[in-house]
Amino acid sequence: MKAPAILLATLLLRAPAWACAGCREPGEDVEAATVMAGIAFSWGVVAMLVFLFALCSGLGWFVMKTIKTVDAGHGSAQ
Repeated sequence: MKAPAILLATLLLRAPAWACAGCREPGEDVEAATVMAGIAFSWGVVAMLVFLFALCSGLGWFVMKTIKTVDAGHGSAQ
């Protein structure tokens, strides 16, 4: 009898248990600071992804420019 009760409780409570305080749906019992922390966390992740994209793009541009320069130097030597 304990196993079905535990299984039922797990199925009913799984969504709130998996969500962190900033990710839960805002409701009447959620503090405004918690909601703002979740929004700040989301924007922080977006900012880090933008930085990563800019870094990878800059590195790719530098590698392509270097390859073109080396190829141009080897082409004139032949």
